[in-house]
Amino acid sequence: MSNQKPLTVYLIRHGETAWNEEGRCQGVTDIPLTEKGRRQARAVANALERKPICRILTSPLQRARDTAALIAQAHAVSLECHDELKEWDQGRLEGLTGPELMQDYPGFFERWLADPAGTAPPGGEPLRAVQQRAWPILDRLRQHDALTGPVVVVSHTLTIAVMLCAALGLDLAQVHRLKIDLASLNSLIFTEFGPFAMWRLAALNDRHHLSDDLR
Repeated sequence: MSNQKPLTVYLIRHGETAWNEEGRCQGVTDIPLTEKGRRQARAVANALERKPICRILTSPLQRARDTAALIAQAHAVSLECHDELKEWDQGRLEGLTGPELMQDYPGFFERWLADPAGTAPPGGEPLRAVQQRAWPILDRLRQHDALTGPVVVVSHTLTIAVMLCAALGLDLAQVHRLKIDLASLNSLIFTEFGPFAMWRLAALNDRHHLSDDLR
């Protein structure tokens, strides 16, 4: 961005699905929002209603796309779907509950906690691959001089977390320390100021827009 105007990007996690409610591993499986999830998405949309949003990028998975569509209703902006913003492909772990995962794949979490960047679930992808596909989509936004306001990016827990790690220069070993709740607002600001041009974290896991029954 050559005009040195700060760029704000809102990274938003989708609303609730039945698999979220049931505590199942949910990656690239395409699960719709629950009624509570739609209410969460509307709350996010209301929080951003008066922001001059100029672009909305979203994962094509319906839980993210439907969340993004509700945000778009208040703005004359069309959705831009990017496969790169999909959630972490969890392979054969998809759909398993915590107890089922521990029974069927004992030891996986220990390996993943020790090396989240390089440890892939059986039949899935490592987080390093998620970061390599998703982060460029966000980082390229700072190169667009024509942006007239903030940008919304609707995605998923770990996809958002690995993009935040990249923006803040954190090793992926720290990804477990980032809490990204359903329908949360996370924001980054890029300011071009000579050698100090960098992404900065402005908000993490902000849920002020959610009433107690939606948290």
